[in-house]
Amino acid sequence: MEIKIEKTGERQVTLILIGRLDTSVSTAAEREVRPLYDYFEQEIVIDCTQLEYISSSGLRILMHIAQQGWINHCEIYIQGLQPNVYDVFKTTGFVHLFKFKD
Repeated sequence: MEIKIEKTGERQVTLILIGRLDTSVSTAAEREVRPLYDYFEQEIVIDCTQLEYISSSGLRILMHIAQQGWINHCEIYIQGLQPNVYDVFKTTGFVHLFKFKD
């Protein structure tokens, strides 16, 4: 699992998820995404184009990002879900928690 956070605009930050976001990497991944919690009134894009798999532990991390984003008045978007990852979002109801970008 590789995680990158890039400032992609004046008011936009992108979180790039690469590989598998599962229980084996969830503790390290939670630490790596914490800098997102310091952004206020930003658009946060979670780029899942290269995300191959997500487990319930990975979904929990995304939920924490969303909760902190809402507290910080950020807009949270998911971008580039692969069909198998989209199926997990759909099955768990996460499609209703996030906005999606093309």
